[in-house]
Amino acid sequence: MKHPLILQSDFGLSDGAVSAMMGVALSIDQNLQIFHNTHDIQPFNVHEASYRLFQSIQYWPAQSVFVSIVDPGVGTDRNSVVLELENGTLLVTPNNGTTSHIAANLHVKSVHEIDIIKHRLKHSSDNYTFDGRDLYAALGAKLASKQVNLEDVGKVLTLADLKTVPIGTHIHTQEYLEGCVEILDVRYGSIWSSIPYDAFLSFKPTLKQKFMVTITHQHRTLFSDAVSFGRGFNDVSVGSPLLYNNSLNRLGLALNQGSFALAHRIQPGLDVKIRISKI
Repeated sequence: MKHPLILQSDFGLSDGAVSAMMGVALSIDQNLQIFHNTHDIQPFNVHEASYRLFQSIQYWPAQSVFVSIVDPGVGTDRNSVVLELENGTLLVTPNNGTTSHIAANLHVKSVHEIDIIKHRLKHSSDNYTFDGRDLYAALGAKLASKQVNLEDVGKVLTLADLKTVPIGTHIHTQEYLEGCVEILDVRYGSIWSSIPYDAFLSFKPTLKQKFMVTITHQHRTLFSDAVSFGRGFNDVSVGSPLLYNNSLNRLGLALNQGSFALAHRIQPGLDVKIRISKI
């Protein structure tokens, strides 16, 4: 049985890069099912690529094959890996930190370094700028169609061999929780923090209870106000802010039928701090 092949990149859809990767994959097996995680990662943003994989990979069927290409080091001597999760799902990607959130939050069963000479497309050895097509999409298709086994990918590595990028953490005290604005729910402008919902539950929140929320960046206050806790956006009036548990069990901050990020000119970043305090 063939497995789904899911592509992610920072290529966008304004030219033929994603189409070329799909063409390579279908040339290897025309019966592959190819899907897209996102191709709207901010260019060169490895942290965002790592988070978007964590957001979705755990919800796909076992033994799915993900290919992620956000690769500012393309053409250098950086290595590439295939990560195997406990359920057999695979991730094919440059070893540049793209695996950071997965390694920190999910169980990684094995790591293999890709033998590039063995797995590059034939006649592509003089092209150094499109490994997404010439290496990752090709190998991902072979793994998804079972033409290549994991053992054929290359030598076994350890988790310690994985490159990492900084990811969001949090501080938990009796009086407050502090984390960062790690990423946005882009379409709706909601803020997703690095604070686990379980930590917030230690405050024993009740529906519509207010908490002081303060967001700062480099000692400049971007937002500071009392905000109600709710299960859903309609627990507050239209245009009002809401604290809620997002789909990854992290504290989120939203405006009912509006964009919190746009309203308060907030961009994500590990240095954009959010503090939740009891009132």
